[in-house]
Amino acid sequence: MHDEWQQTDQIVMSVQTAELRQAGVNQSPTLNLSCSLVNIARGQCQLELAAGEADKKEDIGNLVIEIDRPLIRGKAIIPRSLHDSIVSCLGSVQTRPVSLTLTIGTNLAVSLEGDLRINDVTEVVLKDLSVTLPLR
Repeated sequence: MHDEWQQTDQIVMSVQTAELRQAGVNQSPTLNLSCSLVNIARGQCQLELAAGEADKKEDIGNLVIEIDRPLIRGKAIIPRSLHDSIVSCLGSVQTRPVSLTLTIGTNLAVSLEGDLRINDVTEVVLKDLSVTLPLR
């Protein structure tokens, strides 16, 4: 095993399960995704996406990376049109999973084998979210 580490500001994942949750009749629905990590080994991400107006701030959400288990929890606000497109795609039968790439505000150290190096629970800001929706 090599001890080579790379810095990355992206976390790539594929959606495994999805739920649309409505907390109350006066609340906006949120899309709750359970994803497997692609560029980080042995990990899961639980991501909550809410539809909202795009304001001028740079951050769209945040992620918390656990230290005691391979889990990332996150929340993001995305434009309603993107939220609706993801919901529509996830509601139909797909031959390939939906893929997400999260761009974060901090570089993380990841080994060539995909091991993530953090010393404590780590919170990072979410700068951007790219989505690949399979069409056929």
